[in-house]
Amino acid sequence: MRTGFYLHSILILLIFLSLSISTALPVMSGEEKKSQIYSTLSSDLLQLLDKSYCPAGQSPEDIILGMESNGQIKRDNSGIWSVHVMVELEDGRISIDILPFLTQVAEDTSYHIISGWVTSENLTALGAKDGIRSIIPVFPPAGSGSFEIITNNTTPDSTSGATPDSTSVKTRDREWKTKLSTDLLQLVDDQYLSPGQSRADSMALMEKTGEVRIQGEEVEVRILAKTRDSSPLTKIESFFSETSQDSDYGRIGGWISVSNITRLAMQENIISLMVQIPPRTSEVTTEGDYILETRNLRNQTGISGEGICVGVISDGVDGLEDMIAAGELPSVKVLSDKVGGDEGTAMLQIIHDIAPNATLIFHDRGESQIEYVKALDQLIIHGCRIICDDITYVEPFFEDGYISQNINDRVLSYRILSITAAGNFAEEHYQAPFSGYEDQGYKWQMFNGSKGKDMYFTVPPGISGHVILQWDDRFGASSNNYDLFLYDDSGREIARSVNLQDGDDDPMEWVRFLNHGSSKKEYSIRVVQAAADDALLEIYVLPLSGRSIEVSPNTPEDSVFGQQTVTNALTVGAVAPDLKRLKIQDYSSIGPVTIRYPVPEQRKKPDLVAPDHITVLTGNMQQAVFTGTSAAAPHIAGLAALIWSANPSLREDEIREILINGTTKNETGKKWNPDIGYGLPSGENFCSLDNFSVNSSVSASSVVCTFKPRNYENAENITLNPGWNMISIPYPLEEGNTTGQLFENMSTDTHSIWRYDAEKRLWNPVKPFEQLEQMDVIWVYSPEKLDLIFPFDNSGVNQTFKELHTGWNPAGVPGRESITAGELLSPLSDAWTTILVYDSSTQSFRPSIINGGSGTYSKNRLLYPAEGWWVYMNRPGILFPV
Repeated sequence: MRTGFYLHSILILLIFLSLSISTALPVMSGEEKKSQIYSTLSSDLLQLLDKSYCPAGQSPEDIILGMESNGQIKRDNSGIWSVHVMVELEDGRISIDILPFLTQVAEDTSYHIISGWVTSENLTALGAKDGIRSIIPVFPPAGSGSFEIITNNTTPDSTSGATPDSTSVKTRDREWKTKLSTDLLQLVDDQYLSPGQSRADSMALMEKTGEVRIQGEEVEVRILAKTRDSSPLTKIESFFSETSQDSDYGRIGGWISVSNITRLAMQENIISLMVQIPPRTSEVTTEGDYILETRNLRNQTGISGEGICVGVISDGVDGLEDMIAAGELPSVKVLSDKVGGDEGTAMLQIIHDIAPNATLIFHDRGESQIEYVKALDQLIIHGCRIICDDITYVEPFFEDGYISQNINDRVLSYRILSITAAGNFAEEHYQAPFSGYEDQGYKWQMFNGSKGKDMYFTVPPGISGHVILQWDDRFGASSNNYDLFLYDDSGREIARSVNLQDGDDDPMEWVRFLNHGSSKKEYSIRVVQAAADDALLEIYVLPLSGRSIEVSPNTPEDSVFGQQTVTNALTVGAVAPDLKRLKIQDYSSIGPVTIRYPVPEQRKKPDLVAPDHITVLTGNMQQAVFTGTSAAAPHIAGLAALIWSANPSLREDEIREILINGTTKNETGKKWNPDIGYGLPSGENFCSLDNFSVNSSVSASSVVCTFKPRNYENAENITLNPGWNMISIPYPLEEGNTTGQLFENMSTDTHSIWRYDAEKRLWNPVKPFEQLEQMDVIWVYSPEKLDLIFPFDNSGVNQTFKELHTGWNPAGVPGRESITAGELLSPLSDAWTTILVYDSSTQSFRPSIINGGSGTYSKNRLLYPAEGWWVYMNRPGILFPV
């Protein structure tokens, strides 16, 4: 470290001493354009537009109905539908002509992906645009927990006497009805009432509980409305007879006539309406506080989580205000709560029970992978040292996907402790090499389960979800073509996914299911080898609800995927709340995890386990049993907050190690086990640790990183911060764009623009007429924050390489996507030793990236386009475009 510091200091001294002195494309024919559209859109999106792509006996309306039930399609008040899509652009393409087709857009230009809602008319036009690699629907994330309401009666078996979930009814309703809670729906539409119940019965019951009142001839109900942040509340005040409101949080509550509920829900700025339930006090402490012995740990050491900020990413925090009023939760900073639900509320309760003085911050998961990563960054910006989530988006099964790469980078760069629920997929998962049997001239996967050649699963009434098939090709490079089919219990095909994989595609197919009947329904799955070599197949059946679905045959092993597989994260499985016997829950995902790219490995996940089936309060202040790994993960987050508050100077990797070393003994000692990981931590194992110091003089704020996650900016639109900025040219510029043209409209406060010649080890001022090339790095001074636009040559034919010389070299990412340092510099092997990234927002260098380093210094950290950095070379090498 002394050598690194010396080089670092010399480098800074050298820098500041020196600084002080389109081709037009031919027009396509109609058939060519149609062919382009159909090659860009996924199989199910084609089914929305063209009946010939639908399964036998189905129409586009049937497909729309299924996607609407899964939340992938929504309708406006006139019935026009829009679908939520993810658009992947080709290398070198920009989004400027794509964005007008989408609404509610989220974009990450580093990865060339955009998500948003597109109408049926715009979907066709969008598919015809040049420069698009693929368009697929956004998959809703899989849940990792569920609630079972506690009543005075015995809970009925979920397999008998069940009634349809409201999901089956929502598919026939306009969008406004999805904004209403069930009890409000029962006041405006008889079809939502329980059998034998009338609207008068429902109103009478709500009057008894204080939520309905009679005002003359009007029946009024007390509700809470959530509105979009930018919407003035004054526009909807007229619907209420009495109101209270909080414009900062976009909430308005009060009494409203039942006849006004429908009109209010139809307002575009309304997110949701629910009955405002009177608060009541009912103190509930998670049983996990006893099981983990964390109560004894607090009593014996005096630690309480004080000074540690814990962030939670989940669905929503419904009922949070009532929880705070009832004393169940302290003040919680809510950064975003647009998704809805109360699983986040339950997770916060568990963390607070275990670490009562920890600071709590919440951000919802968003509606896409892009929004999830932005939520992660917002929590980091607001000071969270621990981030706990229970969200699983569909990502690559055999490699790190978009979320995984970003979580790994945030752990390494910002020293956060990432704690994530392992998932409840053990019984919903299948994995095996392709082994085919012949039928009608095709080879089909021989599942060889108890029911025959095919795979089967049973769906409770009112439940919808997805079947996801992947195989072990690399994403974006699959030439093995498999197809997926779904059949109902009569053997009729009801869904198919026949995306073409011909060398540059993702190895993935998917279909969706919806049981809109009143009883269980069985489905079967078939996989055909359309044109492929034998591959390792992996299938998940993912219901949208927290209820588990058992697949036959299933493979509990290797049932962890997504960010839960990140090596540097703590992945938590669920065990039964029984101290006498450590038993993994049947649904809790287990390992090891098979990774194929960039190198084959078996990752040891989960890391730890914690109890579920614990008591919490739901958003309507009812006691409920919280099950699943969603309930397990926050126990570990609370325990981590306790440990870190004892010694805030510890690093996140040290906290991770302490938690693993503090597990109870299991059959294999401290060795890792595929189902329980390293075991269940116990608070009594931490009371005597030497590296705990309750009276530590080191404050948490002194060890938190001073730099923040980058903004999501386009590679061609770079933000300059006040002071010196080290920027690189990630892509060739359009011919004729000189330095003078790029910087002519900005003030450099009389400072010269500088470039370093690594071969001659000299600083040179950049002349106004010079043409900057790809991977050129310049230092430019800006007295204020402003945007700098790079006009790129998008032909892709003028890319260049960069010679690296022995010693320090300025460099940047030679492309328009983020990439890890290890992957970018892998062709250089051991020729490089250290990378120093200059952070213009803090006017300082970030921690070094070291070839062979670990933790914060790992080469698995991301490098971003247009961000300049220094690389030290032991010998000469060449950096090629990516």
